[in-house]
Amino acid sequence: MPLNRSILPLRAFAPPQVQGLNFATQAILDELVMQWAWKLPRNIERMIYLDAKNKLDDLGVSLPPTLVDKLDVVVGWPEKAVYEVANRIVFEQLQTPDGSDDPFELKRTLRDNRFAIEFPEAVASSLAQSCAFVSTTPGDVSRGEPAALIMFHSALWATGIWDRRRRGLKAGLLISDTDSQGLPIELTIMLPTEHVICTKGANWYVSAVVPHALGRAPMEVLPFRPTTDRPFGRSRIDRTVISLTNRAVRAGARLEVHSELFTTMKLLLMGADEDTFKDANGKPVPFWSFFLGRLNYLSKDEDGDTPKLEQIAAESPEPHIAIARQLGSQFSGHTGVPLSALGISTDNPESEGAKRVGDLSIVGDVEKQHLIYGDALIRSFENAIMIRDGLSQPPDGILDLSIKWRRADRPTLASLADAGAKQVTAIPDLSNTEVGMEMVGMDPDQIARAQAELRRKQGSALVDRLIAARSGSGAAEPDATAQPA
Repeated sequence: MPLNRSILPLRAFAPPQVQGLNFATQAILDELVMQWAWKLPRNIERMIYLDAKNKLDDLGVSLPPTLVDKLDVVVGWPEKAVYEVANRIVFEQLQTPDGSDDPFELKRTLRDNRFAIEFPEAVASSLAQSCAFVSTTPGDVSRGEPAALIMFHSALWATGIWDRRRRGLKAGLLISDTDSQGLPIELTIMLPTEHVICTKGANWYVSAVVPHALGRAPMEVLPFRPTTDRPFGRSRIDRTVISLTNRAVRAGARLEVHSELFTTMKLLLMGADEDTFKDANGKPVPFWSFFLGRLNYLSKDEDGDTPKLEQIAAESPEPHIAIARQLGSQFSGHTGVPLSALGISTDNPESEGAKRVGDLSIVGDVEKQHLIYGDALIRSFENAIMIRDGLSQPPDGILDLSIKWRRADRPTLASLADAGAKQVTAIPDLSNTEVGMEMVGMDPDQIARAQAELRRKQGSALVDRLIAARSGSGAAEPDATAQPA
């Protein structure tokens, strides 16, 4: 059953008292639920900004009250802050020093868990909410699940308790199901020796206990910018991003109102009485009907003077545009998102050098996240191998497993090929190796196809040499000293 995504103030949600839990596990559950419920409203707020559903934060100064609820100004800058980094964190493949293309036979496990699709989703959730989680549990093969189930969870529906001594989670909580009101009705407690499933019927009770031999909670945290004091990281949608987004929405609302007034001709009619805008029956004539009429006339006033019509020039919207540009510049400086990506045009486009300098902060964040996410993923893959193969100890060689990430600086194929070709030329033996092909910018599929073709050519050449050798030996004169077979 899919989770109900209702937005509810769940800080008051009390930890359930579960029948069948021992005192220690109940205490862990209490701590987990209180932490999840306390963080949830802030995480929901970040998702609202990510989806550009935040409301206009009116200060009651410059906008007409009747228009506040009608203005639908949307600013998608928080989404840019998240995906400008998320789109650069690309998992390419697992690798080992011996060049194995499928270490520990993980390729099928990852494929069955749709890892290539769900990991980018988890990265976006991690950047938006400061962290995400990945759990590894035994799958129900009879229902078509893989033997080892690798699942990602956002901070909206998962949390954990950090153990500083073990540098990992002491315990984790997964909200597996909710009712129509968005309240949990199924919880999974992840512990170092087992995971416990709790279900709500008439009362909460333990519905299943699944032991494991991992020796640690089968759940890893994927934090963004973690620190010693904040191991669960920080969100890209921080207070600065929220503040700048609110100010940008207000600037957009003021510009919208100004634009409506700007397109309306401002006229000042002097010397006309009220009867001028009444019909023969004395009913008021709408101003727009009078303004759009083909033939209109105005009578002289009581002093015999003709009414005068003057037009008031509209003010330029440039001040509003300048404020939006300034807010965009602040947002770009804080997040590293280019101004052009925010829809801010400038008279002097950025040079390539300036773009590279501005790109450094994002590249640095991505390269750091390669290490942080990579460590959590390797530990999760180790859990999956142990669960799948029924091991009580990590398999030999797991420490040599590493992840190959796509480069964060997004070099062009031409520049990558040029630099790689120079390096390969300096070491000719690299030319037909996998490392050499990577250096010139070939992707994994191209490398696999190229190596397969090289093997076919080498095999054909070997066969040709064997045929030539056999033909040459048959045409030669027999050796008189040779002994009969």
